[in-house]
Amino acid sequence: MKEQTIYSYKLIYRFRWRGLGFLLQGLTLFVLLGMFSVMTDFPLNKLLVSLSVVVIIPVAQFALFRLYAYTQSHTVRPSLNQFVSAWWGTSTPLPVSLRFFRGVEATVCAGSLLIAATLYVWLPYAYGVALLAGTIVLILPRVLVLLISLRQPKHCSVKYEARSISFLLTDG
Repeated sequence: MKEQTIYSYKLIYRFRWRGLGFLLQGLTLFVLLGMFSVMTDFPLNKLLVSLSVVVIIPVAQFALFRLYAYTQSHTVRPSLNQFVSAWWGTSTPLPVSLRFFRGVEATVCAGSLLIAATLYVWLPYAYGVALLAGTIVLILPRVLVLLISLRQPKHCSVKYEARSISFLLTDG
C-alpha cells in the first residue's frame, strides 16, 4: 500500500458575504446612480432601466477567473451553488495558495474594471454609467477579501466555499 500524506487544516479566518452584504451592494449602487443623476442632471429613471447591462459583470468575472486559473494550470470546477454567491461561480476542488488567490482576485477586479471602461465607450451613455457603477459595486466583496488576505500569513491556503472564503493553515 502506498504511503499517503493527510493534511488537516486549521481555520484562521472566514469571510462571509451574506444578505447584509448584498443589501449594502444594492444600496451603494442606487446611491452611486442617484449621485450621478444629481450631479449631471441625467434622469434617474433612465439610469435605473439601464441596469440591465449589469448581467455582463458576473459573466466577465467568471471568465476572467477561469482564464487566470487556466494560465496558472489550476483545476477549477464550476458549482451551481457558487453562482448565487458574491464570487459568481468561482470554485476550486482543493484549497489554493495565498499567492494564487491574490493573483486571481486582483486579475478579476482589474479585468472587470477594464472591461467596463472599454465597453463604456461603445455603449449608450446611461448603459455605460450603469455598467461602471455596477462593476465598482460588484467587486466590493472581492476587494474586501483581497485586503483581508494581506493580514494573513504567507503560507496559508485559501478555500472558496459556498458563500464564503476561508483562510486555512495546514499542519504539515
